[in-house]
Amino acid sequence: MDKLDDKKITKDMTIGSILEGHPDKAMKLSEVMAAAGLHCVGCGAATFETLEQGVIGHGFDVSVLNKLLVDLNQIMNEQEVKSDLNEAITLTDAAVEKVKEIEIKEKKNGYGLRVAVLAGGCAGYSYSLNLQEKPEESDIVLEIKGIKVFVDKESMNALKGTEINYLDSLEESGFKFSNPNSENSCGCGKSFS
Repeated sequence: MDKLDDKKITKDMTIGSILEGHPDKAMKLSEVMAAAGLHCVGCGAATFETLEQGVIGHGFDVSVLNKLLVDLNQIMNEQEVKSDLNEAITLTDAAVEKVKEIEIKEKKNGYGLRVAVLAGGCAGYSYSLNLQEKPEESDIVLEIKGIKVFVDKESMNALKGTEINYLDSLEESGFKFSNPNSENSCGCGKSFS
């Protein structure tokens, strides 16, 4: 089939299999595809199409396809950056308390906190938090103040040094991210670039 293991990305692979085959590199791969013009929802490229079908469906020629293949395979050949856990995510006491409160309320005691960076949001990327029973195979698993934290490797690169706090005041409430890696952030506090 077109499942990625350590194979080279080819024009015959579906867009979905390229992204699903390497979840730790999916963000970078999707960014490169978007930069090449495969970005709009509902238009020529869908995840079930091959890379070639997506490029041609957007009206691009073979030279765009060939450059995209070079760029995608360059990402596949990059060495993994080992995460220095001393530079990892921190949770304030207020954030830990709120996570534990949500675990009890949702009857998810013992679950881990999935922290992720997703493409989208008003500033380019958005933060995602949810409770998850077990980590994914390629996750980095941290133990922070008694909370298991699951982070995919791609998100960890964008989150190194980030402090997650929980605020509950008249002016604002919710989880807030203080990320030294973001260049710009949105007023909502949930989106950054």
